[in-house]
Amino acid sequence: MNSSIGAVIASKQRRKIIRAFKKANAVSADSAKSLNDIGLAGSVMINIQKRRGVIVEAKPDIFYLNEKKEKELARLRLYFVIGILIIVTLFTIIFYANWTPAV
Repeated sequence: MNSSIGAVIASKQRRKIIRAFKKANAVSADSAKSLNDIGLAGSVMINIQKRRGVIVEAKPDIFYLNEKKEKELARLRLYFVIGILIIVTLFTIIFYANWTPAV
């Protein structure tokens, strides 16, 4: 339960960061801005996005959103969720196919 709450919070923080970069039009090295100009403060989620290559440091303390990388990671997250749903569905089908009611 706690891990699902953490995932929801992390997802919300990630979307907030992406929205802020897009709203500030910091989407290329030429339009890069400081986190302060974008309206964000340094956080664990920003550091995670930097490590993933979603947020790129164009100059010291000047960042932009790598939209291509963000779309790649969004697609991977979608594939992961679809894979989990397929696995759960298959296990459910197998369980019910082999289940016989107690008499």
